[in-house]
Amino acid sequence: MMSGNANVTEVITLFTPSELVGIDLQGSVVIAIDVLRGSSTIIQALKNGAARIIPASEIEEAREMADRWPTGEFILCAERNGLKVEGFNLGNSPFEYDPDIVSGKDLIYSSTNCSKALIASYAADRVIVGTFNNISAVRETVITPSRIILVCAGKMGRFSLEDAVCAGMFVNEFLKDTSYEVALNDASRTAKILFDFYHRDLLSLLRESSHGNYLIGLGLEKDLELIALVDSERIVPELSLDKTYFFATYLPKTGDKDEAVQPSVSKEPVFRTTAIAVEPNFSHFEIK
Repeated sequence: MMSGNANVTEVITLFTPSELVGIDLQGSVVIAIDVLRGSSTIIQALKNGAARIIPASEIEEAREMADRWPTGEFILCAERNGLKVEGFNLGNSPFEYDPDIVSGKDLIYSSTNCSKALIASYAADRVIVGTFNNISAVRETVITPSRIILVCAGKMGRFSLEDAVCAGMFVNEFLKDTSYEVALNDASRTAKILFDFYHRDLLSLLRESSHGNYLIGLGLEKDLELIALVDSERIVPELSLDKTYFFATYLPKTGDKDEAVQPSVSKEPVFRTTAIAVEPNFSHFEIK
């Protein structure tokens, strides 16, 4: 049964987008996480002036969108297995999205994992793109709704370690707020444990993960170094109200620090959580 306590925020982690099937997302905020490398690529594209980012699940769908596009001010972007798709302008490295290339352009974007996770989340009240780079900015823009769903893009429909650790960092951030109680599902608790284990050296985590190791083999370790930076960006990509594209919300930096920083390990948040047993339909759950 649903709790009558309005001061409880559910933080639900899903390790793959397939877990969204059958879930009613009404009333939820989704934070979509694709650490390697969709989230950081979208952030960099918007930071460098891209007007809109339009996800496409499949390569052919992206091509069909381009054929129907009303103006010539678009760029085709697609990646499969870490590499740019032949015939497309850009792939999925954040370093490809230079201001001279993307500024003022619409980006039709199809990646192996990220674009599918974004599209699967469209039914939520809000869909936000998050990663290590913009963790604080995302946290600040999510004003304690009743339900937050952390959707990990995973890799080819399977669990990915780096996405789970990033989800755990978000769980850690939400636990720091003492103004409300947090209810975690088992996956959120697991993600938090993984974050606690890896948070001191995120770059090593990325290098050791299976996908990170694969990207290093492609000569893309520079991407990992950028992606491992915590709070390096204040850009929050968010789905438009008409559910068709992502745009940039920019949050001014608070405080005087301008450099990206790693998460503090000096003070652990106080746990004020309850366990929740979640069925596929989130309208019924137990607080224990």
